[in-house]
Amino acid sequence: MTSPAPARRPKVATITVGTNESRWLPACLSTLLAGNTPDLDLTVWYIDNASTDGSTALVRDTFPAVRIIQNDSNLGFARANNVGMRAALADGADYVFLVNPDTRTPNDLIHQLTTFMESWPEYGVCGPMQYTYTADGGPVALDEYNEWSRTALRLGEADGFVGDRPNRPSPAGPAAGRAPATLEHAYVQGAGLFVRAEVLRSLGLFDRVFHTYYEETDLCRRTRWAGWRVALNLDLGIQHYGGGGTGASTYRRVQMRRNRYYFLLTDITWTWPDIISLAGQWLREDLLGRSVGGNTTPARGWAETAAAAWWLLRLTPTIARRRRAHRRLRATRTVRSTP
Repeated sequence: MTSPAPARRPKVATITVGTNESRWLPACLSTLLAGNTPDLDLTVWYIDNASTDGSTALVRDTFPAVRIIQNDSNLGFARANNVGMRAALADGADYVFLVNPDTRTPNDLIHQLTTFMESWPEYGVCGPMQYTYTADGGPVALDEYNEWSRTALRLGEADGFVGDRPNRPSPAGPAAGRAPATLEHAYVQGAGLFVRAEVLRSLGLFDRVFHTYYEETDLCRRTRWAGWRVALNLDLGIQHYGGGGTGASTYRRVQMRRNRYYFLLTDITWTWPDIISLAGQWLREDLLGRSVGGNTTPARGWAETAAAAWWLLRLTPTIARRRRAHRRLRATRTVRSTP
């Protein structure tokens, strides 16, 4: 009598990118490694973005089970995560979990996210709700939503630019076929984003142009355009401090400003008159120093906006290519459903 084949063990890769984040890494990596995943093949990756604070040595000496890739320069969030995702896909991962350094992961979270994706194949991207970070070293308690989760719940399933255009249609899928306890928010934040490997293999990784900010929002919209659902799992959570190494800075302000325009210009669900109208509204605010990434003086607002405009102008061929690719993606959309 032939013995039954052993049950398939889904292969999950977690990816954490760090740039001088040594103070966060022990709690982040220890909670990932301590996960209750006996039925999974789990690999934890750390991608170092040219840190100078001894992060790589810390991980190598303290967490020998973690696989390390050390970049020669700071590639930004998008490209550094792409380095990790390529390695995970080459290693045969079924799912990839992007996890920021300033997080603590509950014991059963990876198992629960994997179970969800195995049960609901029409979901391409999902993620946990985010809770306030505690540094006491105790159990990962989920007591209070952080600011990002409170905002996500307030906005619900509205378009990502609802604050500027309240009448835009929701990106959420139809009610029929929806998994329970899910919120089809505009995007899942990259601090805790769980993605199906099939999505990455068919759609590609993060758009490297974004560098930092909006890359996960772009991946989520492309996932939807290809026919998968994207959702937050309301019953699952992760602790996330928020802010990371960028905080309120010139870097954050400049990256968020220029990436917002690039995101809008490559979104083929917007008509050109609407794009021009919204971009004009943003331009007036940016020149006054009131930008999406934080406020500054009008003089600095003019200088930073001029630099963003020049950056976008040089990207004109790339924007045209992205728009063509996005139109093809929507035209070949495949509607997926639970068998």
